[in-house]
Amino acid sequence: MRKLLSLAVAVLVIAGFAGKASATMLTFDDPSTLGVTLGGQMTWNGDGGGHLYNEQYDSNDFIYFTSPTRVNSFQMNAMPWEGYGGGSGRFIDIAAFDSSHQQVWASTIDLTNYTAWNTWLNVSVDTENISSFTFYAPGNAPYYNGFWPSVDNMSINETSNVVPEPISLLLFGTGLSGLAFARRK
Repeated sequence: MRKLLSLAVAVLVIAGFAGKASATMLTFDDPSTLGVTLGGQMTWNGDGGGHLYNEQYDSNDFIYFTSPTRVNSFQMNAMPWEGYGGGSGRFIDIAAFDSSHQQVWASTIDLTNYTAWNTWLNVSVDTENISSFTFYAPGNAPYYNGFWPSVDNMSINETSNVVPEPISLLLFGTGLSGLAFARRK
């Protein structure tokens, strides 16, 4: 029975490794190692360990990747830095583009409930082949309430089913035959 239990634990451990690959987290803590290039008026700020924010309310801001990237998610809030005393907006349009500048993802982000430095919205993207993000100027139509939202903790390159399906089935089958063999003994 002990052998059967240890074999079952081994199969579960192997199955655990067959799940997701670990993602890379861009925390924007250090301006010299952001992992991305900034465009427009997108700016780095060291508050809270580091984050990016849209500097101008009347110009588009950009994040560029050196090669096409799978972006899983990132966090946003309506404040550019801790202790900011100006007004804050509520909505911002964001789009992601591939290397041919074809739009592959877009969303209007509502930051109504994220106007304090300690509240961050998790924006799910889960899209491959992203070469750039455009953060459309919130000072322009349809959102004229200009503000400077922040971006932080971008999760990239997490994929599911890292182990190809035939290998997963082989591992499962090996585990089952090991259980049967252990039971016979």
